[in-house]
Amino acid sequence: MSLSDRMHARYAERRTVRKIVAAIFCIISAVYLAWRITIFNSDALILSSIFYLAELIGFIIALGAIFLSWGHNKREQKEAPRGLDVDVFVTVYTEPFDVVRRTVRAASEMTYPHRTVILDDGRRPEIKELAEAYGCDYFSRPENKNAKAGNLNFGLSKSTAEFVMVLDADHIAIPGALDALLGYFDDADVALAQAPQDFYNLNSIQFENAGNKSIWHDQSYFYHVSMPNADRFNGVTCVGTGVVYRRSSLDAIGGIPTETVTEDLHTSLKMHKRGMKTVFHHESVAYGIGEIGLSDFYNVRLRWGHGNIHAMRLENVLFCRGLTWRQRINYLLMGIGYLEGWQYLIFYMVPIYSLLTGIAPFEITLFNIAIIMAFPLVTYLLVQEFACGFGRFWINEVFSMKRFPIAILATFAAFRNKLTWRRSRKESDGKVEWSMATPQLLVMAMSLGAIAFGITVNWDDLAPGPALQILAEPESITEIDINEPFERGYNLDLLVIAGLWSLLNVARVIYFLVRLKTSSKDIDGNYAFEIPTLLRLTGPEQRPRDIEVSQISLSRVFLKDQENLAETLSGDTSCKIFFPNETVEAKLGIPDHGDGLTLSFQNQSEKDKLERLLFSVKWHRDLFYREANFQTPLGFFANLFKWRSDREPPAVQPMLTHEGEREMPRLVYTEMVD
Repeated sequence: MSLSDRMHARYAERRTVRKIVAAIFCIISAVYLAWRITIFNSDALILSSIFYLAELIGFIIALGAIFLSWGHNKREQKEAPRGLDVDVFVTVYTEPFDVVRRTVRAASEMTYPHRTVILDDGRRPEIKELAEAYGCDYFSRPENKNAKAGNLNFGLSKSTAEFVMVLDADHIAIPGALDALLGYFDDADVALAQAPQDFYNLNSIQFENAGNKSIWHDQSYFYHVSMPNADRFNGVTCVGTGVVYRRSSLDAIGGIPTETVTEDLHTSLKMHKRGMKTVFHHESVAYGIGEIGLSDFYNVRLRWGHGNIHAMRLENVLFCRGLTWRQRINYLLMGIGYLEGWQYLIFYMVPIYSLLTGIAPFEITLFNIAIIMAFPLVTYLLVQEFACGFGRFWINEVFSMKRFPIAILATFAAFRNKLTWRRSRKESDGKVEWSMATPQLLVMAMSLGAIAFGITVNWDDLAPGPALQILAEPESITEIDINEPFERGYNLDLLVIAGLWSLLNVARVIYFLVRLKTSSKDIDGNYAFEIPTLLRLTGPEQRPRDIEVSQISLSRVFLKDQENLAETLSGDTSCKIFFPNETVEAKLGIPDHGDGLTLSFQNQSEKDKLERLLFSVKWHRDLFYREANFQTPLGFFANLFKWRSDREPPAVQPMLTHEGEREMPRLVYTEMVD
């Protein structure tokens, strides 16, 4: 069963429960927000209002999440009609040559008959030679006006094809990519078919391990929940790669829009205003390179945020003609979500302010403290459920810490014009971009400084209040009025509460910095895929021996028994690496630096074979990474008490088997049995 099939089955099974949970959340939140107004600190109405605004933003974003996950459309893939005229555009700028080469090779090898066109805004002779080597057409324009949108329009001027597929320079298409998308165009009203944007470098800064060989990145909710939901009401938006356009639809809106830096969303917005249809294909058809470093992450997210908001302002989404009310809300939420940056900035600054001044953002009583501490925990449990498992408290908090500076900058698109296009790197230098984490480091420094200030400057004047008294003497709770306001100004209870709040923010920063460091780790520039396979030593001085591989790249292999093996390796130790239906011959060596063993090849054809196997991602993604979501609290209890029968898909392990009189065994994967 494919990932999209599992997602749809899970959604359908628990649709009623999720809607009940959403209703409970709305009722609890409405009651809470109404009550919160009654406990504003009368001595600090501005601070109380700002803090309340942050909570209100969170409620609005949560309502958006309910809207974006209310339904789940699952389209059945249709057979692609034969004989369609198709061009595949590969947009190139300054990406590394090998990255472009893999994309061009995969694009040219797609099984549906087509013409592959390289649109080179970098005007590099080696890219032109690459096009000739793979039998592709090559075009470059004299200037880079309007960035990618201008490049695509230039390509359209050189094309007469009925359909056009667009691939970014780093997105490696699977052989059946066109076959998967073209079938949707049997409906003459369909203007574009979009597949999820997916990535092969799982150590990217935008990924987080969800456990049990699951993969999750910060756009997983968008592609697995939001887009299938939007597909119910013709709200699917283009994401710029892995998309097929109907040429006549592009002509009808005047080509690719150039007014914003998000030409993809702007294109689908113009199409929707014309009443055209857009559809979503649930399975990935190409795999690209996720953001390498924090600067790339910020460049891309700022481009998305600024461009989305700018496009909505230009097209007057709220009041324009042609959009349904659901489409309007869908587009508005793509801009409103960036208010999260301001929300979290407030959450980071309020405890610092309280520690420095002794002023609380609400009237402090035991009852008020208990409710305000409990409400976020309850709402997070509920939000995780109607977010379909694509949200979890700690991971969301860390990614919010990561995104908040750029989300704030994106909101200024409500007043600014087109942003300057900034390119993203597609290769790692292994360096940690500490300077890009300056906002987070400032939050940590200010939080720790405020805690130190509160302790050292006011220590002699502090007296324990009711909260600490109950912790010290639990039996005293019957003697304390939980609605009695605490003493105004500094007290030990305020210091402890605001201090713990600030320490939680510090913990978010520390975890973020650790992830930043680990995601920046680089050995030799080649990504290592976690593909459990088998390697057989075949050198003249080696006894044939099968060893399990844990990771493999184009230049290195990581073995589970490497420590015992390294001492016995010679300079010409040969090996065979097994894959389903394929075997790659290579030589092993000891690296001068880093982990693993080096791989070298006697001829280029063996290296090319390994490259195809590694970067044809779908086969091993489907085998080894079965899920893309976290388990929700209700899901945990459902499994615990066996209310549901679905379990995690079983893991697989490699093994060799002989078939008939084959001299070389064949690799197969079997389910691991507990």
